Amino acid sequence: MERHSNGLWWVGFIGTVVILGMFAISSLFLTNVGIQVYHNIVRSNNDNFELRTSLNYVATRIRQKDNINGVSITQKDGVDVLTLSYISKSTGYLYHVYIYYYDGYLREHLCLDGDPYELSYGFEMVEAKDFSFRLDGNVLTLSAENEAGDREELVMTMRSGEVSSAR
Repeated sequence: MERHSNGLWWVGFIGTVVILGMFAISSLFLTNVGIQVYHNIVRSNNDNFELRTSLNYVATRIRQKDNINGVSITQKDGVDVLTLSYISKSTGYLYHVYIYYYDGYLREHLCLDGDPYELSYGFEMVEAKDFSFRLDGNVLTLSAENEAGDREELVMTMRSGEVSSAR
């Protein structure tokens, strides 16, 4: 049996190798692009999830303590502090939940009435670029910004009436 008599059999072989090589490189390139797109989508979803979660968490805490004189905004060391006050049904003691943005985190601190606290005592709930409270009559606006620069607001009307602000 005679192999290609004209001696050009290697042209077909090299053409096949080149086509397979281009296919492999294209596959790796498209896989890398897909991984980057997936990574960006996951990061964006996580950022937005943390943003919405922080707003909804604070809104839920406010709804739990929305009673007359139960919600107020004060300042501690130049930081706005949302104060939720309630009397424990089991102990009868007055407690305060302090929610504030400090040192890159939305924080929460629970303490008994009259106990001193520092801003650094608070439990770090969510990392954020900014979180603020704004008061207009009985309308409380929560505003949050994540590290990606996305900003969302949540506007709440207090059921108990006007929120007190001691600034």
